Amino acid sequence: MTGSLGRDDLLYPPPVLTQPNTLPVPIVWSAHTPADQVLFLEELDLWVDWLTDRYRLDHRTVPHCWHEHPEILEELSALHLAWQGAYATSAAPDEALRWHEHFAAAISRLNDGVARTGCRPDAHRPRSMCVDATAIRPRHS
Repeated sequence: MTGSLGRDDLLYPPPVLTQPNTLPVPIVWSAHTPADQVLFLEELDLWVDWLTDRYRLDHRTVPHCWHEHPEILEELSALHLAWQGAYATSAAPDEALRWHEHFAAAISRLNDGVARTGCRPDAHRPRSMCVDATAIRPRHS
């Protein structure tokens, strides 16, 4: 059956993610081997794809090269962790709403972080070429 309540509606897209059953464990990226990091990154990448599609986020918030910028990777990883906790079957009823509050704050930090990278949809800037706002000091007259 399709239509206003059918599974072919935009409101009911095909399932991409699974609902978390338990509370997640934080990932300390630097504590894992490169091989383990790749596995964690594959899971995070699936979620980031879902997030950018579901909330219509563009390259100014999550660039295609997000995984090459540690500060953006950490922000998205923390956001994913909070999402898993908020949508776990054992979560309190208001956790999803709290996640959206955290999400709103994270959007601002992501936008700032992406602006500092200088990356564009057609051009990635390696971290060594990114602008570090803390390195710019005002000149004294």
